[in-house]
Formats: sequence, C-alpha cells, structure tokens
Amino acid sequence: MTSKNIDVYTLIQSEICKLRKVGIETASLDCRLLLTKSLERHKILHNHEYIDITNKEIKNFKYLIKQRIAGKPVSRIINKRNFWKMEFKLNEGTLDPRQDSETLIDAVLNHFTNKLQPLKILDLGSGSGCLGLSLLDEYPNSEASFFDISPKSLKMVKINALNLGLSERSQYVNLNWKANNWDKKLLTIENNIKYDVIVSNPPYVPTDIIQTLKKEVKNFDPFVALNGGKEGLDAYKFILPKLINIIKSNGKIFIEIGKGQQCHVISIATGHGLSLKEYRKDLSGVIRVIILNVK
Repeated sequence: MTSKNIDVYTLIQSEICKLRKVGIETASLDCRLLLTKSLERHKILHNHEYIDITNKEIKNFKYLIKQRIAGKPVSRIINKRNFWKMEFKLNEGTLDPRQDSETLIDAVLNHFTNKLQPLKILDLGSGSGCLGLSLLDEYPNSEASFFDISPKSLKMVKINALNLGLSERSQYVNLNWKANNWDKKLLTIENNIKYDVIVSNPPYVPTDIIQTLKKEVKNFDPFVALNGGKEGLDAYKFILPKLINIIKSNGKIFIEIGKGQQCHVISIATGHGLSLKEYRKDLSGVIRVIILNVK
C-alpha cells in the first residue's frame, strides 16, 4: 500500500478551517487527536511532525472530521477522555467526564490529607469510574466499590480499572438507587462494612432543560446520566436519605450539584441526618460540590 510523507500541519490545515467554520474553538487540537486515531497511534501528533500516511488513512481521517462537524465530541469518536491524571475509556453507556467534576477529587484530597491511610470508598453512580479510580490512584492503600444501574457502565469501569492497574482494589455493584432497600443490599454485599468516603456525580439536569444543552451533550451523553427529573433533584431525593445508613460516623460525603441547586440539596440532606461541612467551587466560580457528614 503506497503512502506519502507529509507534515501534520499541511495535512490538517484545510480540516481545521472546516471545524472553525462551524464554531469549534479547539479545531487544531481536535484534528490532531482525530489524525492520531486514524493512524492508530497512542501518542498525540504535533503540527511539526512528519508522518507516513496512506490514502485509506487520509480517507478515514476525513470521515472522523465529518463526525466532528456533525457535533460528535472528539472523546466519543476516539472513545476516551483524560480526567484528573489518567486516561479513561468510554462507551455509549457512560457520561463523558467533565473537568468540573475534578472538583470532587480535589475536595477529597483536601479532607483526607494522609494518602497512605486505608479508605473504603464508594463511587455512587460510577459511569466510567473516573472518580473512584482517580481516588484509588491517589490513595494506594484504599479500596473502592463502583455502584451503577448500567451494566454497560460497570463493564467500562472494569476495563479502566484493569488498564490502570487498579482492578485488585475495585469491586463492582449493579444496583438501582430508586429501589427502596438499595442501601441494605449494598451493605450485604459489603459484609456490613460502611464507607469512609462517598463520592457521587448524579444526574441533575432538569428534564426540560436537556434539549437546550449543546448537541455534544444532549445527543451523545446517556439520557439517564443527565436526567435529574422535573427540577433536577430526583437523584438527590433517592440518594441522600440512605447515605446515613452506609457512611461511617466520621466519614464524609462529596456530592456534585448543578448550578444554583445547593439550597435544595442541603435541605434534603439535613432532613435525613446529614449536615453541611463545606461548599467547593469549580474553576468558573460556581458552587459545584457540597461536602456532608453525619450530624
């Protein structure tokens, strides 16, 4: 199969223009990531590099560019996303991790400063496992349980845990937090050992708002991972009343919330034996995480 030697920038320049015309601000980076995918390389290509590329690989690259122009996020095209300090694989059953959610990791690190302590961690609604696995990487003597309603999501957590060398400290729990006794079922699985840390990024977008989101989100993230019900609070109403039953008396709970939801979520929490420890803001200055403990 014939190939030609060309520098990356010359090859992608026209495609960058196409992406910019539809308002994609990260056009250059997106093109390099998609070209890297087309060549099946692991290390991202840079503009100054010369590469050998076949016509078939160029055709595949341009096909991926068409998907990006149609609104499909790069992370969905290449099926992976960098989060915190590691790279996580994704599938159609997982939420695409957001940088705002790294606020959760930062908050845990600030409250549990001894990284060598053995923590029992619950990633509640785990998706790709990016939260719990990032914490396992930070706390090498700790263990985590990954709780999700979706078998597809838990399959992805297992793959990520294996790829990152964290599978021996991971457990996978397929339960539904809408069930009345999910907390009792979880404790049975855990041999009645409660958690030091509970971390969760539940769905919190009001149902009617989902269709107003960017197409990269509304068309490609799982509806179940976005839909928070009429007011965006359904998940909190299912989760928060049960947490006092599964958290240790000196444990802490780290919950992500949507913009402006803090008063409503705190009201639910304080009505079920929990108290507010602290708020944490994301990089945009929005209150993104609430930290709770037992009253």
